[in-house]
Amino acid sequence: MTARTWRPGGPGSFQAPADVTAVTDRTGRRWTKSGPRWTCTGSHYIRWRSLVADHGPLTEA
Repeated sequence: MTARTWRPGGPGSFQAPADVTAVTDRTGRRWTKSGPRWTCTGSHYIRWRSLVADHGPLTEA
């Protein structure tokens, strides 16, 4: 199975698929889902569309 990828402005960039719980950004940083938001540190949270736009492309972890 191939890992899915999301790019800014591409399909799926506005809302995270329900079955995705962790992704890796372009620098190799791992982001995990916590409720409707995403975090890599446990203290700073952002929404999916911001994650894709600011840290994409993202690859399913």
